[in-house]
Amino acid sequence: MAAPDSDSYLPFASCDEPRLDRLAWRLILVGSLVRLLYAALYPMNLAGDEAYYWQWGQHLDWGYFSKPPGIAWLMALVTTLGGDHTVTIRLTSAVIGVGSLLLVRLLARHLFDARAAVLAVLITLATPANVLLNLMLTIDAPLVFCWSAALWCLWQWVHDEKKAGLWLAGLSLALAGGYLSKQMMLIFPLLAIIWLATSPLHRARLKSPGFWTAIAISLIALLPPLWWNSQHDWVTFHHTGGQLAGDTDNRPFGYTFVEYLATQAGVLSPVIFFFVIATAVIGLKHFRKLGDAERFLIMFSAPAIGVMFLMSLRQTMLPNWAAVYYIAALLLVAAWLAGSTTASLSLPARWRRATRPALIIGFVMVAVGYLWAPALEALGYSGHPKLDPMRRLRGHQVSAEALAPFLEKVPRPDQTFIVAQDHRYNASQLGFYLPGQPEIYRWERYDQIASQYELWPNPVDDGKVGWDALVIMPNADKKIPLRFQGAFESFELIGTLDVPVSPHYERHFRLFLGKSLKEWPQGMAVPGTTEEPAEAPDSDS
Repeated sequence: MAAPDSDSYLPFASCDEPRLDRLAWRLILVGSLVRLLYAALYPMNLAGDEAYYWQWGQHLDWGYFSKPPGIAWLMALVTTLGGDHTVTIRLTSAVIGVGSLLLVRLLARHLFDARAAVLAVLITLATPANVLLNLMLTIDAPLVFCWSAALWCLWQWVHDEKKAGLWLAGLSLALAGGYLSKQMMLIFPLLAIIWLATSPLHRARLKSPGFWTAIAISLIALLPPLWWNSQHDWVTFHHTGGQLAGDTDNRPFGYTFVEYLATQAGVLSPVIFFFVIATAVIGLKHFRKLGDAERFLIMFSAPAIGVMFLMSLRQTMLPNWAAVYYIAALLLVAAWLAGSTTASLSLPARWRRATRPALIIGFVMVAVGYLWAPALEALGYSGHPKLDPMRRLRGHQVSAEALAPFLEKVPRPDQTFIVAQDHRYNASQLGFYLPGQPEIYRWERYDQIASQYELWPNPVDDGKVGWDALVIMPNADKKIPLRFQGAFESFELIGTLDVPVSPHYERHFRLFLGKSLKEWPQGMAVPGTTEEPAEAPDSDS
């Protein structure tokens, strides 16, 4: 190992290994308690995608429009056990985050030493991305956990001969859980094969029947979503392909690259991000000279991170797409900063002096992430369009409470269904927060499958011809096409609603009553495919 020129940059320089181990566990305990208490005491309204996945959990199936079924099954499980409450969903994400943090500590401790393990825990806790990852229950929380577990099991398999079968079983389960969480997990077996093939110490493992059996068994988890897709025109494949098609929205070449670079520096914190890129570049340059653990972490981080940046040259990238590749990257950064790597990972030793500033900057950004939203509330600036990044999580419950009286005043409450217009998140958040959590339908104004709602039965399929509809438009300016209005015997505006969420944020709704449904109308042609106008006048215009 390459010992650092000085230990003064480490906040725990004088600790021996037993004390370092205790320190790592204490950091995990404190970090976990902070996350759990925050989730319990400050449960902001569900984000649109969280409520959307909750809706999936209300309609259990083998597959869904854009993702495998794992998140729906998880939502169904936790809400069955803990109730359909915001805090149940928030705590689930925090608990999964605790599991991921434990795996980070185990990986760093077994790949390197106690010093690297403490730094790995500190760096993970000081990463701003983990604020949202451990607060919102989306597909990334279980994916990161499964990816971390797969890394742990794979490493243990090649280093613990006595329990090889057990570790392969764990690897198979982790892979299966990841496949059911997000398509990104399919990259893991490929990286594992490349790592084994490029490792002189472990190349012979490619001849192990157990390894290939474990991968084959894990792939069984793909059968349910594959079967479901075969029954739904392979809709998930079309959706995923569309995301990878590439689109810079006519912006100058390089704009999306710079945009992605900035977001990654933000989600990791600038100094830590610098170390991620530096260790990745040097690690790839000297790959053949690296130690076993360093090769392992480089293979599961640097190539994929590089591909992500290449992709950003041709399309807009979401900040979370590279999340799983940063697990290994941050472990390698922690090991290098701790002086636990070989001399081949030859970054300037003086850079280790930035350890304290990196952690301080990261923890300040994390603290701001946790405290900014409640501080804005205390100061009267919650929902401010420029100051409040959590604006999209505000106002859904209070809006649903304000809309509830309209449900009680419809002429035929026992034969009235609800339609939420516009974005799918409107339907899912209303479905979660309206009293009694009623079934919500969504009408897609264009003739396309744009969300899971278009795959579920519509009111006609559910035998509601002749029923009335309370139609909620959470957009003061958007028009409801005449073809939708014409699906009812009569269609009229019955009210408008302005919901003051905060002094800086007000939500606006228009409510319509469609009487006696005749049919569920087909959407309009997608813009650009016909001369048909995209919108028609409102009934109240």
